[in-house]
Amino acid sequence: MPRFNCCICNHPCPIFCPFINFQCQNEVVNPVAGNAFGFFNNLAVGEIVSGGQIPVALVTLGGEGGGISPNMGAVTLTPGTYEVNYFAGGTMPVGGTLSIGLTLNGTAVSGSQVSSTQNSGTTVNLTRTIVVSAIDGGTLSLVNTSGEAATFSFASMFIRRL
Repeated sequence: MPRFNCCICNHPCPIFCPFINFQCQNEVVNPVAGNAFGFFNNLAVGEIVSGGQIPVALVTLGGEGGGISPNMGAVTLTPGTYEVNYFAGGTMPVGGTLSIGLTLNGTAVSGSQVSSTQNSGTTVNLTRTIVVSAIDGGTLSLVNTSGEAATFSFASMFIRRL
C-alpha cells in the first residue's frame, strides 16, 4: 500500500493524512531533568570578622543539569532558582548576639539573616531555609552578620536547584 503524505504509525502525521490509523497512538514523553544539588561543609571554621565570609568546601555535587559549583569558600550559581538550607554553630560573642546570613554577589539576600541573643560564651546553632532567585547567576556566600567577630565551630550549606 503506498503511503500518501508520509503517514507512518507512531510518527507525527501531517495535517492532511487520508490514511490515519486510529489504532496507533503518538505518545510524546517530555524529558525530566533531575534537580542539581550541592552540599558544602566546614567542620573547623574558627573566628570570622563581622561581615566576613564563613568558608565552606564542597563535599558532594549531584543530580543533572549542573548550575552549582564551588568558588573559593563560596558557591557559584548559574541563573535560576535555588532552595538553600544553611546552618552554623558558634560561641556567643561578648555583645551577646550571633548572626549569619547569605550574600549574592556581595549583596545581602533579603530575609536570609538569622540570629540569636544569649549570654556571652553560650554555644548556639543557627539554621534557616530560604529560596534564592539568582536571575543573572552569581556567587552565594555564607557570612557572619553579627556586629562583631565571632567564633564558629561548623558551617554547612545544602543547595538544590528548583
